[in-house]
Amino acid sequence: MENKYSFKAFNFRNIEVPKIEERKDKDWVSFGEKNLYPDHLIEMFNTSAIHHTCIQAKADATYGEGILTWGNEVVNSHGETMNEVFEKVVMDYNLFGGYSLNVIWSKDGSQIAEYYHIPFNNIRSGKMNDEDRVDYYYYSTDWKQYRKYKPIQYRAYSVTDNTGDDASQIYYYYDYTVGQDYYPLPQYVAASNDIDIDARVSRFHSSNLANGLSPSLMLTFRNGTPSEDEMDAIWRDINDTFGGEENAGRAFINFSEPGKEPVVEAIQSANDDYYVTLEERISSRILTAHRITSPLLLGIKDSSGFSSNAEEIRVSFNHFLGTVIIPDQKKLLKSFGKIVRQSGLNVELKIKQADIVYQAEELDLPEQNITTEE
Repeated sequence: MENKYSFKAFNFRNIEVPKIEERKDKDWVSFGEKNLYPDHLIEMFNTSAIHHTCIQAKADATYGEGILTWGNEVVNSHGETMNEVFEKVVMDYNLFGGYSLNVIWSKDGSQIAEYYHIPFNNIRSGKMNDEDRVDYYYYSTDWKQYRKYKPIQYRAYSVTDNTGDDASQIYYYYDYTVGQDYYPLPQYVAASNDIDIDARVSRFHSSNLANGLSPSLMLTFRNGTPSEDEMDAIWRDINDTFGGEENAGRAFINFSEPGKEPVVEAIQSANDDYYVTLEERISSRILTAHRITSPLLLGIKDSSGFSSNAEEIRVSFNHFLGTVIIPDQKKLLKSFGKIVRQSGLNVELKIKQADIVYQAEELDLPEQNITTEE
């Protein structure tokens, strides 16, 4: 019997993990598709509202109110303070899972004379030597156009080979990542698909709103079939009159003979609750990937058993500090402190924690300035 039908299955997207590739024709190790995985992370950060807020909230909490005592020390010839450099380090660490610094040693190589933040997305790793160590890193301002913006080779951070041409080095830090020898994966990598969906849903609704009529209405004319030019003219008139959010709510006036009036039919959506459910799922998974237990930490209202929002915020923030922020702060202070000590400042670095809920007396403001009652 002849088969009249065939069936095909959709291939669902896996979580996008970048391919790390050593190529013979390149001195550096490729990081993801077209060597642009960090750019992909930046795009996700800029297109998903909840993911952007999670990253910013974690960075703000990790930085706190800055490094105590020594935070205002100037650390480079650009006049940047330790806190200004550290704030950029914290942001890169939360977005990319690592950070990089350009350290410049003194002429005799005895200590670090100055150090600068280098955008993590601008650095690529060189290949490992026989001892499984990276000797060089490569810097380009734009890896999309690396032939135009040619990568510059820098010596990897070393306390011994640090004079002459090797005095300017790259300090490249990231957490241990299982299965990754050259580059890190961000802590939220398991939610990559959800972050992508969040951005796509936002664009979908924006497009749907801008297009106005489609696909909610079917308009049928019953007075004959017009020519192609007439159909195009009718379409343009209807779209200009009723399309777009600015034309919402306009009256539809019709003049026609009985039996020839146009028929307007509403197209019932089969997914009325779909996007509400999808948004809840996406938000939950993104928050979970960032280990944020309460949406209130991001200013998102939810129902809970707490007697007040302030009470839930304080409890959630203390949990957030203990399980996420303080462990990250310890890692960053340990790695960043290594550079600080090599610059001649042999001190223990401490971060002043920020308070997420301030009282009126803490802000030195009159009570009426912050009340919601008139």
